[in-house]
Parts: sequence; C-alpha cells; structure tokens
Amino acid sequence: MRIPDLQQPPFDTSMLGVVKGALDHYGQQQTTPAAFALSGHAFVINIHEELCPSSPYCWRYDGFFKLLRNLGLDMKPLATLPPDADVGAKARVEAMLREALDAGTVCSLLHLDNQLLLGYDAAGFTLAQPWGGAVDSTPARLAFGSWQECQAGPPLTFFRLSPCEPPVGDPVGAALDLALDVWRAPERLAEPRYGVGSAAYENWLAAIDAGHGGDHGAWWNAVVWAECRERAGDYFQDLAAAEFPATGALDQEQARWFARQYRAIAKLLYRASDKTAAIADKRRFVAEARDHEAAGIERLAELRGA
Repeated sequence: MRIPDLQQPPFDTSMLGVVKGALDHYGQQQTTPAAFALSGHAFVINIHEELCPSSPYCWRYDGFFKLLRNLGLDMKPLATLPPDADVGAKARVEAMLREALDAGTVCSLLHLDNQLLLGYDAAGFTLAQPWGGAVDSTPARLAFGSWQECQAGPPLTFFRLSPCEPPVGDPVGAALDLALDVWRAPERLAEPRYGVGSAAYENWLAAIDAGHGGDHGAWWNAVVWAECRERAGDYFQDLAAAEFPATGALDQEQARWFARQYRAIAKLLYRASDKTAAIADKRRFVAEARDHEAAGIERLAELRGA
C-alpha cells in the first residue's frame, strides 16, 4: 500500500518538509514561504548548550501545532516509543499507523529526522528520503517488529497529519505573536539544556567559545535556522508585493522592512554554516545575526502592542 502523490520536499528543516508534503497531498494551496511563516517555524530558533545537531528537533511544538491549523492542517502526536520497546508495544503502534494510512491520512516519523510514511508492505513501512539514500538519518524503511533501521538514537515519535477547516482570525498576526513568544518567553518552548530565541543565541556564542564552533552541530544548526529566516524573508516580500495583502498585521512598507531584516539574518547564518570559515568569523556572523533579530523583535513588539 502506498499513498499516491505524497512526497517530502528536500528542505533542511525536515519538519516543514513533512508539513509541506502533507499540505500538497491534501490540495491545500500554500506556498513554501507561507508554510514556514504562518506555522511560526520560520521564527523559531533553538540551540543546545553544546551546539548539538538535535537542536532543530528538541523544542515544544504546542504553539507550532496550533498555528498549523491556520494552514488547514491538524498535526497530532500518535505515539512515542524507544527503539528497543517490546514487540507488543511496537505492534500496537504499527497497527494504528496502518489504519491511518489505509484511511488516506498522512503520517510521519521523527527519529533522527522527520520523514513522511509513504506506505507499507508485508515487512514494514516505506519512509521518505528527502535528501536521497546517502543520508544515514533518513532510512528508506522501518521494519515491522524490529525497527532495526532506527536502533541508534532517540525514541521514535509518530505523528498524524489531517486536513482541517482553518479557524477564523488573522493567521499572520498569530504567527508574529509566536515570533514574540520565541524571543520574549523562551521557556514556553525550551527543553532542558536547550535555549530558544535570545537564549539560543547566548547558547550558540557560548558553545563556540567552548570549542564547538567546528562541530557537525554548528553547521547543521546554521543551515536549518538560516533556511527558516530565508523563508520568513520570502514571505514578507510576498506580502509586500501583494496588491491586496490578506492581513491587517502589516502594511506593505513594514513587510518590506521585515523582508530585508530576515534575509540579512539568513545570509549571516549561512555564512556561519561555512565549514571553511574561521571560528572567529563564525562567531561574528552569529553575533550580528542575533543583533539583527533583536532589532526585528523590538520593532515587531511595537507593531503588535506588546
């Protein structure tokens, strides 16, 4: 069994690859910048104390799930199990997933990365590989019973993604309010040993100073969070270019300002992702990105009356 026309685009932000794949499958007409921005993910930044590459995955998704409904998508966790869970527990989860897939409902897996479940056969689930088969974090299969492809690493979490009727309201304003929360109330999203928003930048700079500037996590965090800021800039530019923007949250001049701001942050973080850059330069790029983001949040707070 395979869900037809279900594909995961190759975003570095794999959670948004899952979301965009589900939106496209359900025929929800949302651009990539809109998916990033209106879900609020474009404004999230989360960094572990030691720049662990797990940082893009280990934060509290409640606000993100709530905003996804504005895109017409209801995303809920189905189950979380460790790779070495007993066979009976795995069988119950597998049965739930097969039932959902048989009903045409999109499901996903978060282990080392986020992957769509494309279908299943007699032996296991078929998983999306957004970056191809050479990436260890996105296996092509999940074998029933053993889960042998995901034995190394954290617990496996499965999600169900269903279409829904968007609530009445201003989705742009709601996303901007989450951006403020990320910066002003990071404890709402942060897990222990991770920092969100302004605390993320503090962790990032401290981790570079502690010798982690050349680690794999330094590169991976930079490319993921740069992609998020780049898509935020694209979305604000789309708002500025629209003849009749469908929001009261920003006028066109304000949207152009935020487009420039978030694109500047993205450029700096992409420069920080350069594995050949000097550590001192990486630190400077991250510090400049932090300052740009702080200025954007200050202006956003003024606009939102926060």
